[in-house]
Amino acid sequence: VHLDPEAGQISVFSVPRDLLATITTRSGQTYYPRKVNAAYTIGSLEGGTDRGAELAAETIERLLHVKLNGVIDVTFKGFIDVVDTLGCVYVNVDHRYYNVPNGSVETNYSEINLQPGYQKLCYENALSYVRYRHTDSDFVRVARQQDFIRDLREQVPGGNLIGEIDTVSKAVGKAVTSTFHSSASQLIELGKLALFSQQKPLRQVKFQADNVNAMIGGESSVTSSPPLIKATVKDFLHGHEQLKIPSSSASSHSHHGAQRASNASLDLYPVSASGKAMALTAAPGVPFPLEYPSVQTGPAIPQEVHVYTLEDQHKHVHHAYVAVWQQNGLGGYCDVEGVDWVNIPLFSRARAQKIGGRSYLLVDDGSHIHDIGWRVGRVIYWVSNTLLEDLSNPQMIAIAQATRPLH
Repeated sequence: VHLDPEAGQISVFSVPRDLLATITTRSGQTYYPRKVNAAYTIGSLEGGTDRGAELAAETIERLLHVKLNGVIDVTFKGFIDVVDTLGCVYVNVDHRYYNVPNGSVETNYSEINLQPGYQKLCYENALSYVRYRHTDSDFVRVARQQDFIRDLREQVPGGNLIGEIDTVSKAVGKAVTSTFHSSASQLIELGKLALFSQQKPLRQVKFQADNVNAMIGGESSVTSSPPLIKATVKDFLHGHEQLKIPSSSASSHSHHGAQRASNASLDLYPVSASGKAMALTAAPGVPFPLEYPSVQTGPAIPQEVHVYTLEDQHKHVHHAYVAVWQQNGLGGYCDVEGVDWVNIPLFSRARAQKIGGRSYLLVDDGSHIHDIGWRVGRVIYWVSNTLLEDLSNPQMIAIAQATRPLH
């Protein structure tokens, strides 16, 4: 995480745990090729968990040629405790996650049972969600974790961040350890940086790799090169992308033929009959107009339209629906959603933008639209990009403009 008050944004990127790297211990023993996450285990064997975190940090510093200001080490229990202390987290679950281990090889991973849609995740559900990677990739899991961090950030009160940091640190105890000093001045400094980050876009920097699924020694590994790593670090430390709304989105009023041509140029086509049928079947279960797009991307396959209820922070029950499309085979799910709770945390710090005569709320990472929403009376609707943001900004805007109540 790079917090730079002069940059006008906060940058986050994750080193893939399967990335091959050289690991050198304090005694001078060298391990290569090893997955970078092995540094924690090797360090722990050398000198306990504190040494595990140290060796992991040292390995990453050598890999990136960057000096780390500090390390925060969170156990699984610590993660659950942090989420619990902050009152759980409202998250946009992009598709259905389901696995119940039954002894078979195919189900030999953590249990998870989550329906798609905007919802509150607590305890083991939050952990299972961010750890999941069994039908996608390490890169998709990284994006899911970064999206979770973005959602968590939107829900931490901005008025007393230092108090929140202190509350969390006391609640989780040794489940979260850090090389940052626990002095008042250090907490104040972290509090200032956290307050700064809440007002700025959270920019997801993608790690550049040669091969995300290199089979080495019978195991799937990630490989990169010095030039690619250097380019990733340069983007992380010095990148300053700005969200640009395409000029072609200035108006949604055009001749039908020209509109069709424009959509085709964006790889957008009329929604499938099966998708619309799902929406028509679900509509009677929603106590407000179910809005559905008239266009979708070429590769998108409609998955389901899920109708459900959720509680807000005050225990008031709201009605919601989510329409899910699978954009690609590796965690690529995009959604169109609606809920009769207009002030959902997802858009609490969104930027307002008028496009084609309609007011929208944009959640972005500095250059890419992640969510685009609009309010109609006491209902908010929105389009969510895939976790890896596979849909371009023009596609996101065009789908939002084409989303209207079903006829």
